[in-house]
Amino acid sequence: MESMNRRRFLKDSVGATAALAVMSQRRSSAAGDKVILGIMGVGGRGRALLTSLVKRSDVRIKYICDADTRAYGPAAEIVVEGCDYRPKFVQDFRDMLEDSEIDAIVIATSDRWHALATIMACQAGKDVYVEKPLSLSIWDGRKMVEAARKYKRIVQVGTQSRSAPYTDKAAEYIRSGKLGDVRLARVFLMQESGPIGVADVQSVPEGLNYDLWCGPSPMLPYRPGRWFWRLWDFYVGYIMADMIHQIDLARYLIGKKYPDTVCNAGGVYHFDDGREQPDTQFATFEFGELSVLLEGSLWSPYMHRIVHLRDKNKFPDWPFSATKIEICGTKGFMCFGRHGGGWQVFEGDARVRESKAVVSEPAVLKFGSIIDAHFDDFVNCIRTRKRPKADVEEAHHSMLLCHLANISYRVGNRKLRFDGATETFVNDVEANKYLKANYRKPWIVPEKV
Repeated sequence: MESMNRRRFLKDSVGATAALAVMSQRRSSAAGDKVILGIMGVGGRGRALLTSLVKRSDVRIKYICDADTRAYGPAAEIVVEGCDYRPKFVQDFRDMLEDSEIDAIVIATSDRWHALATIMACQAGKDVYVEKPLSLSIWDGRKMVEAARKYKRIVQVGTQSRSAPYTDKAAEYIRSGKLGDVRLARVFLMQESGPIGVADVQSVPEGLNYDLWCGPSPMLPYRPGRWFWRLWDFYVGYIMADMIHQIDLARYLIGKKYPDTVCNAGGVYHFDDGREQPDTQFATFEFGELSVLLEGSLWSPYMHRIVHLRDKNKFPDWPFSATKIEICGTKGFMCFGRHGGGWQVFEGDARVRESKAVVSEPAVLKFGSIIDAHFDDFVNCIRTRKRPKADVEEAHHSMLLCHLANISYRVGNRKLRFDGATETFVNDVEANKYLKANYRKPWIVPEKV
């Protein structure tokens, strides 16, 4: 009877009980045990994470969860080939939350589910690995932080480059003062992508729980494909969904949290596919005497992603790097590359038009190794209860910059003042309307987590 009541609560309520959190405390202290995981969302990103996880001897994948049962086969293949056992399959992630054996949930769905699924997992006493982008709104991200702290959960976010060893060394170099006073940082996501196709409305396929698939977002007529990437209610936009990695790294390198102002420029200039989010974006943030510029475009075939750099002992071609960060100090200039690009510092004398690299550290390792290091940190934190490098609050502060730029765009590319203490805009009713996502009942992030 007790099990049935618990099951009914999880099925009928968005909120989970603190009692489940108590039930799940018993395993994390057992350092010798395998960490038992369930993974929610096994599309392309979920399968990529599974490929890393099945190599680990310290975890066991107990559940594969997806609202679309057609995704089970390819995901199961990865687990069976890597571990020689077959996981359980569920459509509803709440089935994993009520299993007291589960230590942690890996959330690899699209954006719309990240906040609510993380909060419910924390309430159920599970640790969480959640993919980026963290949230659909600033308010949702703050609620994720509150849930992690209230239920004493480890919540790590998929901004993997924080776990790259060369990231810490670059940050130490800047903090030592060798660059001088940092006055400007530039963050890039400039690449080529295609239009977002929109298929005709179709019947919901057999095996897809479309209500669960839509989750907190509006339940629009079913279409195959990634049509939902065009809409604010489902997605933060391709630029910010990918640039968040560089934004997070830049914020880590310069040590800043809340900006005083934001002003966006740009719009939908290139694609005629009905998208609501910009394909061209330039945003300026003021942090006192330091300015941060975000530069994004989705129509730049001459820019190259560092992940495709074959020789990891060489540096990227910095001027044409799609995913770089530039830190400008009064004594030196740092180029930093995501995806295992390493970093270089340049000094020079403008009078003789000469500059040279004074510090050069190629990453050497492949990006896959960075993902493995990220999971090393996650598993270690589950055991030690220390906060991970990519803790949910760090990710929230980075994601907040994405939301600020997008909100400035949505109110007509106006300059906005922001109050970090309250995480609201100063005397701006129109901008403050966009602090919360437009969630669909009953999948609503609660006021009190």
